[in-house]
Order: sequence, then C-alpha cells, then structure tokens
Amino acid sequence: MILAVLFANAEGNILIERSVYIVYTVLGDVSIYVVGKDEYDELALSEVIFVITSAVKDVCGKPPSERLFLDKYGRICLCLDEIVWQGYLENTEKDRIKRLIRLKPPTEF
Repeated sequence: MILAVLFANAEGNILIERSVYIVYTVLGDVSIYVVGKDEYDELALSEVIFVITSAVKDVCGKPPSERLFLDKYGRICLCLDEIVWQGYLENTEKDRIKRLIRLKPPTEF
C-alpha cells in the first residue's frame, strides 16, 4: 500500500512518500522529476525544478518537443551539471549558469 500525499502548485506537482519528496512537472513533451529528502524538502525542490525548467527553456528557446530535447541534449546536460553538483544544489542564478555553459575552447594552456 502506498501512502502518499499529492499537491499541485504553479511549477508542478508534489508527491510525499514517507520522508521522500518528489516534485515533478511536464515541460512540452518532457517530464522532469526531482527527488530529495531531509533538507531538500518540497520548497527546496520546487526552487530546483523552477531553475531546471528555466534552463531547459533557455537552451531550447521554447518548451521542448522530444526531438528538440534530444538535439540540445549536450547543452541541457551542461546546465544540469552546473545546477546540481554531486547531489547538492550549486547554482540557481540564470545568468551565471549561461556564463558557465559556454562552449569555448581555452585560450591558454
């Protein structure tokens, strides 16, 4: 038997299963899930999913179709790597994430 509570908010849905929080949303043809517990409660995860959806929209230029998501997969992965590092929230500022994911070759070695 699954004991869960489901809430709806502006950014997505919140599912609470025992002490684990799951926040999810649908963006175009893509479903995005963020899972956390302890200090990463539903409020923190809502912020994370907002940053992720904003980054995906910026990279794709619009809510992505499955094809567009796969075409931009490399840059989306770079965004996710800058937002979450080793399971911890690292960056939430849109401009900083854009600056960090620029794919420019190094000028000096």
